Amino acid sequence: MTSWRVIVVGALIFLVTFCLATERLWLRWQGESIVNPSCPYNLKALWLVARLCSVKDKVPFPPPLPFLQRFWMDSGREVLLTPDMRKFLDLPASSEGTDMDFRGILLCARDPDYLLKMAQMTQGLPYQPSYRWLPDARTLTECPYCRLAISLDGKLTTR
Repeated sequence: MTSWRVIVVGALIFLVTFCLATERLWLRWQGESIVNPSCPYNLKALWLVARLCSVKDKVPFPPPLPFLQRFWMDSGREVLLTPDMRKFLDLPASSEGTDMDFRGILLCARDPDYLLKMAQMTQGLPYQPSYRWLPDARTLTECPYCRLAISLDGKLTTR
């Protein structure tokens, strides 16, 4: 009879500590996930790629999203980072002068279908981007999940 009580008390102690730790992790995750840290980087990188696409491919700015997806993202073009690009993207000084691949910037990690879209992107299949392209006359794109937007002049704003 004593071993039975020991097992029950041990299970209760385990469950209580597990619930407290899980609740604490859940609350911390909820607090940190208000804005995904990759979303501001993705929006800035998307603006940068749209500018490069319009300059290098002689397409009017802002380029249409299918053009940007087909001819820039899917081809896997790399961009040589200049000091201005590095500062705009808030990257460390060691990344200056390196080639960057911006294929994943059309997807927000808070998108419910993020993993499916990422798999479709890596397989070369068509996918819908997470961001709304040209939602109004002043905005290049906006993220409905993080409530961030980047304007046509490259300024990041909260919606």
